[in-house]
Amino acid sequence: RRLTTAGGDEQNPVFSPAGKQTAFSANDDGNTDVYIIPAAGGTPKRLTYHPDADIVQDFTPDGKAVLFTSGRSSHTNRYTQLFTVPITGGPETKLPIPNAARAAYSPDGKHIAYNPISSAFDEWKHYRAGRTSTLRIYDVPTHGLDTTPQPHRRHHHSWWC
Repeated sequence: RRLTTAGGDEQNPVFSPAGKQTAFSANDDGNTDVYIIPAAGGTPKRLTYHPDADIVQDFTPDGKAVLFTSGRSSHTNRYTQLFTVPITGGPETKLPIPNAARAAYSPDGKHIAYNPISSAFDEWKHYRAGRTSTLRIYDVPTHGLDTTPQPHRRHHHSWWC
């Protein structure tokens, strides 16, 4: 069933852990921000107001905040970072991960799986050069980091050499 009626683009919907709310990103007011709406329907509540695009990724496992990516404090527009914003509204909190393009919490909240950079060439199925995205696991309590095994990467050589 349809939940929203705004004329903007809505994307990246995720259910809260209890399934009672849905968070999503939308550009209803001219900028892409984080919104939340009851899963049964109602009026969306805007949670972020920054000029950079805020893209919803997940809820925190307790359902009290929304995880999103944004370039708001990156030194370059090539990278985004992870933030949370309370579902009640309020200031955003930057997570201590240098850059992330996509992310999700483990159900117990002890880990965050994320891609540090966005995949540049989804349609290039056998691409293995430097823009191949990796999957990393961030340990929230210890701030440790694990990198998952990756397929063999080819060295990028110019075809004209």
